[in-house]
Amino acid sequence: MKKRALVAVLLGAACTGAGPSDSGGNELAPNWIAEPVGSEQRLSLVEELRIGRAMGGDEAELLYVVRDLDIGPGGEIYVLDINEVKVFSPAGEFLRSWGQRGEGPGDFDGTLGLAVARDTVAVTDGERVQFFDLGGRLLSSVWTGGRAAGYLASKAHSTDLGWVVEVRRRVVQLEPGPAPPTPPAEIRYLDPGTGALGEPVASYLEQPDVLQLASGQPFSRAFNRIIGHAVDRQGDVYLPRGLDYELSVYGADGGLSRIVRMEVEPVPVTDAMLEEVRRDLIALCQRNDFRRRRCERVRYVDEILPEVLAHAHPRVPVVGHILVAPDGHLLVSRRDLRELSASDEPRPFDLLSPEGRFLGRIEIPVNLRPIIVRGEYIFGSWTDEFGVSYVVKHRVDGLPDV
Repeated sequence: MKKRALVAVLLGAACTGAGPSDSGGNELAPNWIAEPVGSEQRLSLVEELRIGRAMGGDEAELLYVVRDLDIGPGGEIYVLDINEVKVFSPAGEFLRSWGQRGEGPGDFDGTLGLAVARDTVAVTDGERVQFFDLGGRLLSSVWTGGRAAGYLASKAHSTDLGWVVEVRRRVVQLEPGPAPPTPPAEIRYLDPGTGALGEPVASYLEQPDVLQLASGQPFSRAFNRIIGHAVDRQGDVYLPRGLDYELSVYGADGGLSRIVRMEVEPVPVTDAMLEEVRRDLIALCQRNDFRRRRCERVRYVDEILPEVLAHAHPRVPVVGHILVAPDGHLLVSRRDLRELSASDEPRPFDLLSPEGRFLGRIEIPVNLRPIIVRGEYIFGSWTDEFGVSYVVKHRVDGLPDV
């Protein structure tokens, strides 16, 4: 079997065999965080398409800030670019666009997410979810909350069971003082006709380990967890749990359907790791005049940084963000020292089959943000040294023949 055909088989079709399991029946997914990875487990990305133009190019094809993207039924690439939807052919040719900043029907006011169904495009911009046909004609607009209460909608997903949105309760602070606690994100089904939200399928705090200092200022502890969700075409919701050594999968009814466990030796946080974190965060404060003044204003080095390090986790969390393909293949970002924002090192991602089998490791450049996985391809946004955004399509290469 040729390598390209093998990739298509592994990434393009749902696997039906059962994965390895422990004595409790939970599925195992080797992560290899504490072990060297042989060359046969290394995957690479081959760029096949880049969409966008440098400053001074065709205005229609210029991308400013890529918020989200999805693939249409004919392979068209729908890009959410600040307050505009831009559509490109599978070959990257500009086709059409719609939207502008505003609060009227069909306008956008701070876009957050986009999803494409068979004949409908959903765009979220906070309290509103708008539905368009594939050509950009507004079909309906629903509100998830009013100005003083209700829900804010961010990410949207199209599933075989209907539309799924990530929402969180709107927090209104009427008096000065410490900020109220961040409400958890909730994954709910949305009725596109009425805007009614179903019961939560799953809920989580994106950063559950944030420190609340005496001043009321929130800061993340060293080696904090970042929890994100993913939804597959069947409507299953994936969430990391515990210290992120396992993924919990919830069905549309909110019940736990299965657990994908990372087979990994815990990595203890050492004094040397904490010292490296301290040096990197101090260097981040000194990167430019703006950061230096901000750090001095909040007394970051003298007061906040010692608190952050004193509350460090004893172990390094494994899972950062996760993406899931329509057939259930998972792209999981690994957490380690290289995830610090001051680092320019590539970030490690693991590719897992639907039943949790480890397929390989991918090193992804820090300025490339994976957004969706489709078949053997990974689509994402890439930012050059001038801050210009592009949409890029990479083919996964390197899976061994069998």
